[in-house]
Amino acid sequence: MRSSLRKARLRAGLTQSEVARLVGLTRASYTNIERGHKNPSVVTALRIAQVLNRSVEELFSDEPPAGQAAKREANTTMDKY
Repeated sequence: MRSSLRKARLRAGLTQSEVARLVGLTRASYTNIERGHKNPSVVTALRIAQVLNRSVEELFSDEPPAGQAAKREANTTMDKY
């Protein structure tokens, strides 16, 4: 699941149906994107980001935020010992 996408939608106070309508998708299509079952086109990703007032990178990046990456690396390093 793309938790960043879901969290941003909830913070915006929007339902999946509302985001889908504003972006020009069916609710089912948007739900598949939010769940990570489908990848949006670049245009669709940009529209979703605009509706949710977030960057595309924040919503769709496979990389965790910088703080989380550092924590994960520290935990991995500690596991070696």
